[in-house]
Amino acid sequence: MPQPVDCLACQILAGIRQVPGGTIAENPWWVADHCLGAYGLGAVVIKPRIHRENLWDLSTAEATSLGPFMQQVSQSIAQAMQAERVYVSLWVDQPPYHVHFVLQPRYPDNTQELGLKGLELQVFRRLSAPPTAPDMAAAAERIRAYWQQHFA
Repeated sequence: MPQPVDCLACQILAGIRQVPGGTIAENPWWVADHCLGAYGLGAVVIKPRIHRENLWDLSTAEATSLGPFMQQVSQSIAQAMQAERVYVSLWVDQPPYHVHFVLQPRYPDNTQELGLKGLELQVFRRLSAPPTAPDMAAAAERIRAYWQQHFA
């Protein structure tokens, strides 16, 4: 499948666009890095290395490796960022479509986020300012260090 020129995920994978903190974790089929935008500090996106528009487009190897990789990355977020919960979502609703999962931590003392949980927390974050680039890079480093120590 051709890599669309205007696909943000493909641009990041090709090195055309940079994400603060760089790659957090990877395997032969998947790459994880800090989310760009207002998803919260420590939010990580997991995307296939090859442009895939739907889950049913994944190769057998991509599909087989996804569960273990997602488990490793979510554990790394929870431990490195001292998160109470890690939410997983898949929203691929605007072209160019590129399957990706967003793993969003929820912190035990989230008074700055009004104690919100679940969908309400996601909406609140989307209406808030995104984390700063230095904060994203620091969070990425913490998560990467945990992942490398336990899974690489």
